[in-house]
Amino acid sequence: MNKRAFLLGLSAVSLSGCGMFRRSEPVPVAREGFVVREAPVPQTNMTAFLPEGDTIFLSGSINEDTAVGFASVREANPDARRLVMLEADGVAGSPETLAFGRAVREAGFSTHLRNDSVISGGAVDAFIGGTQRTMEDGAVIAVKSGQDFEAHKAFATEMVGGDGYARFAQEFGQRRRPRAMTIAEIGAMGIVSANVGNVLETN
Repeated sequence: MNKRAFLLGLSAVSLSGCGMFRRSEPVPVAREGFVVREAPVPQTNMTAFLPEGDTIFLSGSINEDTAVGFASVREANPDARRLVMLEADGVAGSPETLAFGRAVREAGFSTHLRNDSVISGGAVDAFIGGTQRTMEDGAVIAVKSGQDFEAHKAFATEMVGGDGYARFAQEFGQRRRPRAMTIAEIGAMGIVSANVGNVLETN
């Protein structure tokens, strides 16, 4: 089954940033796999999760509710250990994307990109949170400059041992559209892990 089409078309998956009900307690609040907010969130700014066995598929925009939604899905699927990102974006270097990237690392999840995956901006921050980071030939990683350059550099160093990725994003990601990285650039920035079945081994 085409996981991307399934995720985007399914209304019963866990949607982070879903404003369906009004509640009096502080937000965000996770209930039954949904994050409930007092004000509706545009559908273009939601994160969708689909658990399947040891994998959680992610699609959409990373926002202030994504980490809470991820925790809720993990709690309901304790065997999950891998996050597969399909088509995702977010504001690079923002508190929301950096928090989610750290949540992925703290949960001990690996991250993976399929051959039809496309991630950009803050979704790259989330991807490098993986304990092991793999990608298939055909996946697209595109950068945008970080909202907070210093925080972005610190985060990159924390996740991959150097701030090259954040510096690269700051230099080349200031155009209106995200700037796609080459295989060589992805390898040089440490965005994927070495020698764990990555496309880099054959390119």
